[in-house]
Amino acid sequence: MKPRARLLMAMSALMTLCLGLSLAVIPLADAASKKTLKLLWSDEFNGKKGALPSSKNWNFEIGGGGWGNSEREYYTNKSSNVSTDGAGKLVITSNRISNIYGDIIGTTPGTEEILNRCSECQFTSARIKTARKVGFMYGRLEARMKLPSGVGTWPAFWMLGGDSLDGVPWPECGEIDVMEYRGDLSDRSTSAIHGPSTPPGSGLGSAYQSWAPLSDDYHIYAIEWKKNSIDFIVDGQVHGTVSAADMNGGRWVFNQEFYMILNLAMGGTYAGEDIDPDLNQAQLSIDYIRYYSINGVGKVIKH
Repeated sequence: MKPRARLLMAMSALMTLCLGLSLAVIPLADAASKKTLKLLWSDEFNGKKGALPSSKNWNFEIGGGGWGNSEREYYTNKSSNVSTDGAGKLVITSNRISNIYGDIIGTTPGTEEILNRCSECQFTSARIKTARKVGFMYGRLEARMKLPSGVGTWPAFWMLGGDSLDGVPWPECGEIDVMEYRGDLSDRSTSAIHGPSTPPGSGLGSAYQSWAPLSDDYHIYAIEWKKNSIDFIVDGQVHGTVSAADMNGGRWVFNQEFYMILNLAMGGTYAGEDIDPDLNQAQLSIDYIRYYSINGVGKVIKH
């Protein structure tokens, strides 16, 4: 064989090998698996330090009394409990105001009035929602957050069906828990749905196991929501899917507008009744919340 022919054959073999390696390490996605995301709404929390979250997007829940879950916090609309930090984050802060015996701790104005209304409240905190401001239907919703540390903490990023605002009771209105977390299980978050046909109390969902405390760093908690199904996602990893087929013939109430809720509860039936008696403050830090359509499906409803 002539040298030139041998060279051409060698080059051809090398090209074939390289092509084979390329195909081995770069999987080709089929058309059905491709997703096009379009950003439709976001809150980047770029307010000044100490500013309340934008009134264009958020309402406040105010009060205590356990919220049906034996919780130990009183929600306020004070910047000491929820405000932007001036560096692109929204921070929800729980501050201790009493011990387990109801004795006042600290000198924060208004504490005595709060305890007169809610003797079991040991903390002030915040719970904000987009109800009657902004609603969402289908698409991808995500929040980049760093979760609090401490036994008894219970942060949640969740949604309620818009018909709850018209008097439809829970769980008939539907609830989507994008992320819930309990401080005594610091390397795990959970996601679930609650509706008229899900298991009472526990709902239907899955857990994400991080193998490291979720309070150590920021993570992205998301859902990808389509008609009749919802994927639960953390840092790009789908850890669970629920669908209308899981209702076993029961009602799927998640094909409607939902609004968002962010809160940091203390104690309660999910987090456990006991709160670390030495825990005086806990913080949930939110970098951003973003909402996208997926392949053109998804819409924002402004009120």
